[in-house]
Amino acid sequence: MTLTTIMAAMSGIPFDLQPALAAGAADGNVLAIPNSFRHHNFLIRTTNATVSAGAVSIETSNDPNDANTWALIDPVESVANPVTPVAGTDILINYIGVLNFVRARISTAITGGATVQVQYLGGKSY
Repeated sequence: MTLTTIMAAMSGIPFDLQPALAAGAADGNVLAIPNSFRHHNFLIRTTNATVSAGAVSIETSNDPNDANTWALIDPVESVANPVTPVAGTDILINYIGVLNFVRARISTAITGGATVQVQYLGGKSY
């Protein structure tokens, strides 16, 4: 068994779940979420280049090494998950509740020339 270090979220500090990608499907980085965090923001940034196809899924699991498909989060707003990126836009997904581990997965390859980046920013409820 190979042990990998999993980063833990820090309040107010953005974390790249998915670095800028322009190609095929990828699972992205796993981030451990402290139990005290209840407010979660996922920012999907797309460059101005063309997006012909593609989708980004925001996912959660109780096991960071789960090899199966992780569960999709159910956003607060009426934003679809998975999200279809749009050229030159930022899409913000909010989630309220307890999460253990999260990742952003490019579930359908991004084509057309654009790159997509996904960042996580979370915080405690006071």
